[in-house]
Amino acid sequence: MEAPRALHGSEHSSPGTGSTAESTATGSSPRSASSALPRTDRQHVTGTAPIILFGGTFDPPTRAHAELPPQAAVLLEARKLLYIPAAVSPHKMEDPPASGHHRRAMLELVVDGIDGAELCDIELDRDGPSYSIDTVKHLRGTIESDIPLRLMIGDDQAVHFHQWKDWSSIIELAEPIVLPRLWPNPEEFAHALSSDDRPWSQEQIEQWLAWRVDLPCMEISSDDVRAIIADGRDPRDELQPDVYEYIKQQGLYR
Repeated sequence: MEAPRALHGSEHSSPGTGSTAESTATGSSPRSASSALPRTDRQHVTGTAPIILFGGTFDPPTRAHAELPPQAAVLLEARKLLYIPAAVSPHKMEDPPASGHHRRAMLELVVDGIDGAELCDIELDRDGPSYSIDTVKHLRGTIESDIPLRLMIGDDQAVHFHQWKDWSSIIELAEPIVLPRLWPNPEEFAHALSSDDRPWSQEQIEQWLAWRVDLPCMEISSDDVRAIIADGRDPRDELQPDVYEYIKQQGLYR
């Protein structure tokens, strides 16, 4: 799944942004069209409570990955939050610095601390680039039809969503949830959506604003974390403590 750049900073290959492969996909213009999660045995979780899909390379998973998605899931009263690590992001078309084994292990540490969250590794087991549409179609076919799916992305991904492979089909199967990253308020986000090089209509801009959740921006980039480590500095403020210890023990990103 295209890794959410909302949480990966400058990692253009993360879910949802149009990687080189993603951006060549379909059509150039849009068609009209950390708190604990509630447990699934709680009465207020009904048939309309969504399952949230959150993909990325998670290389490594940062505090933003660990904290913002669960907060959004609580706001939406989600029944489940699926973290979906990509094998190869279609936005980079190259192997991530850390292996799938290490990224899965680090993400398991994150997921273990979030009530209602699970790791879904179907993309790690799939050959080739990880396109969101393939994952969404697969999950839609395996999950009860009355349970909505929602795809969590960043606001910087949203403005380029028309470059994603089969973007309109993604929206039909799993409506987006937009996390603030570059634009902390709705007005700035709306302005970005309406820029001259963006094809969104006013009606579509209003829909994107409706999909946006009101959470603080956390400017924590996996790219920056790797650069900090490679430079011999300490990234502990950007990482969950057990993820930080895992990276040290395994000697990753040096």
